[in-house]
Amino acid sequence: MATEILKLLEGLGLCEYCGILLSVEDMPGDAMDSVWCCPQCAGIISGLSFGYEGEGEATKKVKWVGPGGMWASEKPTKDFKVGSWSIQVAYMPISRAY
Repeated sequence: MATEILKLLEGLGLCEYCGILLSVEDMPGDAMDSVWCCPQCAGIISGLSFGYEGEGEATKKVKWVGPGGMWASEKPTKDFKVGSWSIQVAYMPISRAY
């Protein structure tokens, strides 16, 4: 039985060079202010790989990874699977009682 890996929709992308499925969650945490490279082709990835277009304040998310692991122009509304990844569309933080 394959292990299912939970990923959040907002963090998914496709490499702008080779098309491999990417997750922000898998990028090195110590590289937040530096360059990220695709783990498959080593291309330097940008916001384009995560569905963003524009620059500065005009930057906008215009596409999402959808079922089938391909770009979709509309944000999916239901959870889905891509390979061993279980994609969660809505992020629901754990509430804490204090």
